[in-house]
Amino acid sequence: MLNSLKEEELKSKQRTQLRTLNELSHRLQSLLNADNLYKETLKIIQSHFNYYYISLWTVDQSGNATLQAHEGAYANFLSPGFQLKNEGIIGFVIKNKQAYLSNEVSKDNNFTSLRLPIETKSALAVPIIDADQGLIGVLNVEAAESNAFGDDDLTLMESIGAQVSLALSSAKLYTKVSDFNKELQKNVELKTQELVVANERILDQQKLLQKENRVLKTIVSRTADSKEIVGQSIAVNSLMSMIDKIAPTRVSVLIQGESGTGKELVAHRIHKQSDRTENPFVTINCGALQESLLESELFGHEKGAFTGAVAQKIGLAETADGGTLFLDEIGEMSLSIQAKLLRFLQEGEMYRIGGKSPIRVDVRVLSATNRDLEQEVKAGRFREDLFYRLNTITLRVPPLRKRPEDISLLVNRFLSSSKFGSARILTIHPKAVEALKNYGWPGNIRELQNTVEQLKILVDGPEIRLEDLPFNIRMAKGKANEDGSNSSNQTSIAMTLEDLEKNHILQMLAYQQGNKTKTAKVLGITIKTLYNKLHRYGLLDNSPANMVESPTNTIQ
Repeated sequence: MLNSLKEEELKSKQRTQLRTLNELSHRLQSLLNADNLYKETLKIIQSHFNYYYISLWTVDQSGNATLQAHEGAYANFLSPGFQLKNEGIIGFVIKNKQAYLSNEVSKDNNFTSLRLPIETKSALAVPIIDADQGLIGVLNVEAAESNAFGDDDLTLMESIGAQVSLALSSAKLYTKVSDFNKELQKNVELKTQELVVANERILDQQKLLQKENRVLKTIVSRTADSKEIVGQSIAVNSLMSMIDKIAPTRVSVLIQGESGTGKELVAHRIHKQSDRTENPFVTINCGALQESLLESELFGHEKGAFTGAVAQKIGLAETADGGTLFLDEIGEMSLSIQAKLLRFLQEGEMYRIGGKSPIRVDVRVLSATNRDLEQEVKAGRFREDLFYRLNTITLRVPPLRKRPEDISLLVNRFLSSSKFGSARILTIHPKAVEALKNYGWPGNIRELQNTVEQLKILVDGPEIRLEDLPFNIRMAKGKANEDGSNSSNQTSIAMTLEDLEKNHILQMLAYQQGNKTKTAKVLGITIKTLYNKLHRYGLLDNSPANMVESPTNTIQ
């Protein structure tokens, strides 16, 4: 009966130990990322068995044992980091790599008290063995009474030691993987930052290439065509003298003159004679673009700023940084763009459409117009503050009719070079030259150049004769008047400048059989400018029929 009760108690104890061991195994595996794995491991074991003293030692390759964590009696006398070498029961376990049980340590030669006031009577130590590294530590428990441990306790501690070994190995592997992931993440972040910096450099390089591309186009355009002002008349010499005086300065210049007189050539010479000659000369025709397009061309836009803005665009004002920005036909600019241009001129900075940050640029602004801007200011179509900002100095380019002595020079220049690539070189008869001088040239130099180019193509012989000239030029008699018409066709009634312009446009329309495109080309103005003038004169309504060009479309 007594044996049966002991056997049942033993089975109950074994079942309890197995449950405890199973629970301990699960909890040890949860310590993979614990800051102090050794101390937390002992706390879990101690919470289940409440030993008098429990300690966990690690063993190096030389067999030295280092205390990593402990709980219980020795806690007030020893600190983690304390070392043993071939001493006591722990030294025996390290040397023999097997467990050791002593139920009466006072009679055990292997036990070392370390001369501490400790009441240990029983001790049990088991090795912690890793499958790959061998002996890596020792788990030691002690009791304050004799015969405290039995074979089942030894088996239990060996199982706990195996679980601790597995936990330490898993934690070491987890730490290694975690450190690898951290290093990998660090490298990824570093490479990502490098890619961001590289991408920013690429974007900056793209911006630089875009600027360089625009500059190169400007240089090619400047060298491809002759940009010299041809003439020896008093009017031209006076203009050239004025240009040479103001070119080295940084003042804004307003160039006024009729269409086709060479206002852009004047702007080119100012740029060439300035200290900015090695930097870009950028031209934008304010009358050839709609308001939204003009703003985008002038200031640029950010990606997504509006429908169709699929990429960032650098404006011409930014492209001209360090050089000269030439605003042609500035009188055609709308009031809203005038306000933004004024701010740009005053502050020296601009915003791209959709942009948040200001962009500072250093440009010299030259502008040109065939309108009377003072009258435009009075009519409210041009800002007065912008007008005074632009015309620090005003240059007036004389029309061709005021410099007839330069016509022969211009004709010879056009005969020796061709914008259409014609290789023919002709001469011109003196009578033909005289007829050209007598004509009023309402389209000025542009009309003269086009006329010479036509003659080079159409004339069969080696010389341009009087009969080869167009009918309207050949029939012109007498010197040209101020408006470009001739004295034989001019009435003696005094007319205003607007009436003269209106009369001349009507004559050109009649001569071109109402074709507005050809008329605008001969006059040296854009088709938009022609329509604006016709609307102003009340000669054209807004009906769709009048907005469609036709060879037979005439003014009613």
